[in-house]
Amino acid sequence: MPSITIIGSLNYDLVTYTNKIPQGGETYQANSFETHVGGKGLYESIAVAKLTPPNSILMSHNDCGSDKIDIRMVGKIGDDSFGQQLKQFLIDNKVNVDHVITVINQTSGVAIILVEQNNNGENRILIIPGANGELKLDDKEYETIFSKNKGNDEFNSFVILQNEYPDTIKSINWIKKNRPQLNIAYNPSPFKSELITKELLSKIDLLIVNEGEALDVANHLMKNSHQQDLIDQINHINRGGSGDGGDNSKLLIEVFSKLAIELQQLINPHNVQVVIITMGSKGSIYIAKETNNNNNNNNNNNNNNNPQFIEARKVEKVIDTTGAGDTFFGAIVSNLALGKSIDYAIKFATTASSLTIQKKGAAEGIPSYQEVIDNL
Repeated sequence: MPSITIIGSLNYDLVTYTNKIPQGGETYQANSFETHVGGKGLYESIAVAKLTPPNSILMSHNDCGSDKIDIRMVGKIGDDSFGQQLKQFLIDNKVNVDHVITVINQTSGVAIILVEQNNNGENRILIIPGANGELKLDDKEYETIFSKNKGNDEFNSFVILQNEYPDTIKSINWIKKNRPQLNIAYNPSPFKSELITKELLSKIDLLIVNEGEALDVANHLMKNSHQQDLIDQINHINRGGSGDGGDNSKLLIEVFSKLAIELQQLINPHNVQVVIITMGSKGSIYIAKETNNNNNNNNNNNNNNNPQFIEARKVEKVIDTTGAGDTFFGAIVSNLALGKSIDYAIKFATTASSLTIQKKGAAEGIPSYQEVIDNL
């Protein structure tokens, strides 16, 4: 029985929709205000749960089977009403909350989100960590969460990590030392240069980054002349440099594809070894050690180590981009844990994220598995 364990942040979102972001000293009347459950850890866990076939989710320990996935959230909440709502939302969406701990005399994490409606739904986010800042697990807790006595299929199991809690490095080090067959899926967001080392990335099995994060990693770690040339090309294109016909998108895809190859050389070669660079409305690039040939019905190909580009789905009206990246991430991991090919997983995730951005509320806007299937 595979498992997908998400370790990360649980926040309560306070969202303001506005046509304009005020400058310093300026007051501006916004359009509306909403509250939502949030946090990258919650978004990712809800995405995994909603985008997994309902009959494949483990509902109780009496329901164990090789075709079931145990979807588990590891996090901390405050002893407040926000925390109660966060935990109940996870339960309602079939996420195992055995390892969601309430911290006494502490507030839950809060995210203040500004959504600029006249600018394609772009968002700006401020985070107050609250109980998330106390998410520091000891060895005994890791042993409990990743017990070898639960019949988990470690080869097809994943741990989803990001940088919205303080102990990401310890999580990665403990898992690779004690459960090396588990696949670590990592999004280095928010980017923290002090965390990103070649040693750390060598323990990552699936690295997913957007254009900015990919460039941040490259600037921080890539020093040889070829790598520096790629970085310079990207910076030149982003400043307005272009080739024939002025098609910057094609140039960026070409150069980021080369960068994906460089990034793949930094991560662990022994498990799935996947690098994905998401490029917003352009699409996404991926490179994998090998295609998954276990399921012949899932559009397998034989591209092996050649970077592949998948175009984004066309969307008539973007409402809110807040949860798009986390929806994409959760969809990728869910499909890989189920034995789907990376090509199928990317196409599924692309469809899922395109549906997410057409709704308000990052977690509430995540589509169901059936909605994605209907739109593939």
